[in-house]
Amino acid sequence: MMWFEWMRKAGSGSGPGLDAGLVRCSVKLADPGGGTVELQLSPNTVDTSASTDNDANLNGEARYVFADEAARASVTLILRNAGDCVTGHIEAALANDSAFGRQRTFAVSGAVEIRLGASGQPGRWMAVYQHKDWWTRPAFGTDWTEIPDRTQLLLCGGNDRYAQLLPVSGGAVRADASGWASGVSLRLSPGQSGLTRIHTLAFVLGEGEDPYAMVERHAAAAAESLGKPGMLRKDKTYPPLLDKVGWCSWDAFYHRVHEEGLLQKAEELQRLGVPAGWFMIDDGWSDVRDGKLARFEADAAKFPGGLGRTVDALKNRFGVAHVGVWHTIAGYWGGIDPSSDEARAYSRSLRTNARGQLLPSPEPGEAFGFWHGWHGWLARQGVDFVKVDSQSATSNFWEGAYAYGDAASAAHASLEASVALHFDSALINCMGMAAENVWHRPKSAVSRSSDDFVPQDLRGFAEHALQNAYNSYWHGAFYWGDWDMFWSEHQDARAGALLRAISGGPVYVSDPPGQTDVALLRPLAYRDGTLLRCDRVAVPAPDCLLRDPTREALPLKLWNTTGGAGVVAIFRIDAEAGGMEAAVGPGDVPGLSGERFAVHAHGSGHADIVGRGESVPLSLAPGECAIWTVVPMTSGFAPLGRLDKFAGSHAVLSCVEDSRGHIRIRVREGGGPFGFVSDRVPASALLDGEDVEVQEAGSRFYTVELPADKGECSLDIELSNAETP
Repeated sequence: MMWFEWMRKAGSGSGPGLDAGLVRCSVKLADPGGGTVELQLSPNTVDTSASTDNDANLNGEARYVFADEAARASVTLILRNAGDCVTGHIEAALANDSAFGRQRTFAVSGAVEIRLGASGQPGRWMAVYQHKDWWTRPAFGTDWTEIPDRTQLLLCGGNDRYAQLLPVSGGAVRADASGWASGVSLRLSPGQSGLTRIHTLAFVLGEGEDPYAMVERHAAAAAESLGKPGMLRKDKTYPPLLDKVGWCSWDAFYHRVHEEGLLQKAEELQRLGVPAGWFMIDDGWSDVRDGKLARFEADAAKFPGGLGRTVDALKNRFGVAHVGVWHTIAGYWGGIDPSSDEARAYSRSLRTNARGQLLPSPEPGEAFGFWHGWHGWLARQGVDFVKVDSQSATSNFWEGAYAYGDAASAAHASLEASVALHFDSALINCMGMAAENVWHRPKSAVSRSSDDFVPQDLRGFAEHALQNAYNSYWHGAFYWGDWDMFWSEHQDARAGALLRAISGGPVYVSDPPGQTDVALLRPLAYRDGTLLRCDRVAVPAPDCLLRDPTREALPLKLWNTTGGAGVVAIFRIDAEAGGMEAAVGPGDVPGLSGERFAVHAHGSGHADIVGRGESVPLSLAPGECAIWTVVPMTSGFAPLGRLDKFAGSHAVLSCVEDSRGHIRIRVREGGGPFGFVSDRVPASALLDGEDVEVQEAGSRFYTVELPADKGECSLDIELSNAETP
């Protein structure tokens, strides 16, 4: 496909050599005497180290050297065939007349630029790009020149065939993509001044029919090349404490958070029967002087008995199982107060940057002493986990002095070592979607995937949903996404709940005291607050993956899986009036096996049966949202799960048919209606060996009411030989 085909062949040695129409290269030098130097492809520089049989050779390599006329600047592009994709590596060097004179060095930003040419336009594309220092969002288009700067993933497609470019920032150097007249440009930025050599893995490029498998395959190819297999989400452990519904202080109190307010909210949730599994004490709790951290202990005016007293009350008086606290990767937004006792006690772990800010050291391992001291103190107060904010400011703090990847790697390694020791790696990363952060966390599994939920922004849901959905296509290869908090009493409350129900990540609210919609929260969790959490990270469905649902006449449609079924959530987020036609079916859940499927919308009271290529039509009003369950039918039977829950198929632990044609379903918990679809009429049913009534709710659609005192239970259904009319 376009630029990928020639690159794949080049990587195996079976294709033609490069020319200026396919790839161009330039370097940018630092001042004094800076500027951009265009390099030329040197003739006869292809050095293929393996056979030219592309089918037999999966490890081929080709090298292409670019240089200026005086050979004082050179860049080697190394293409390696990684099976279904190609990895692109860069070796760049500047020559200087003497070792002790003034040196020609690479610019801190955009030091090397590689422009990959294409034979035509890309068709539709979706790019995830960094629009703020700490957040990314999607862009959409059909022209190369519209691809934005700081793109971290580019997906192009058409006719069920996709090409994907994944810039890699796993080493010291950061890689960003953007568009140019004839294709895509890769810019490499070291972030450190004074460099005369750059060696890095710059990108992975591939094509295929399954865009969801492709992004994970490309991330895996990068991880293997970098020697970092543990960086992928599939190799990480989700923090178990985040499997419960949570509450966060931020949108309830903002910086005015205090002990009395926290306990008031905890009492309210306990009284209403909302089993909050965790509380997050967000920004505002710390003792701060002039925007810097003054000490480990909480602000005495807000927490007069100390942080430990508040945590103890939340746990022992109100049954909150776990309590987390917020801090930044710098201690506080402006760093650590140099006059504080903590600054003196942990001086070996702290360094002052060029702006005079005292910060955790960017040298490998040095900052651990500071985090170990603080986290150890927090653990003694009863704190169970942390949310660490402002992570992408690391590059701003140390720009010029340290390479982007080196500073980020040192920061995250020291932080996560302490979190592993004191909190069993329970960590929510936040404000950290810059590439150097995403690629350099050694172990943590959860990271925020959007800008903040802002309850006062009455038109903010569309952008919030858009960011979480499309960011997760890229981000989800590395992390479970934290789709941020929401309010259960808000104009977008139901949409916010459905968005979190399908996300696959944490679910938590930030309602102020006196504002809790219990009825909206119940469909998200079981009686003890355990979430009906989906299997993976929710991502856009195929029909909207390359299209902008805020600007086009189609809904934002997300898919996930749980309990052997597909879950599809639909959101109308455009600004137009009138109805919108849409459809839901098995094609919205890639990889779902089967030929016939039961399709059920939460709260609809009926179910449809469709074939593999079919769907259920629907019309959406402005702002409308819905969540659907899509279940493969086996022998004419499909368990829908708990109908009172948004992702109710999560309740289905197993469903098997015995030799007599009886269906046995293991259900995770009782307390509501269980639904199923059957071609044959149910003759009888037993719940843990006792008769239970089966209600006919519609054509081939049946329900059984599971008593509230039931935990995990067994539902046995005897089907007659008579088929439902």
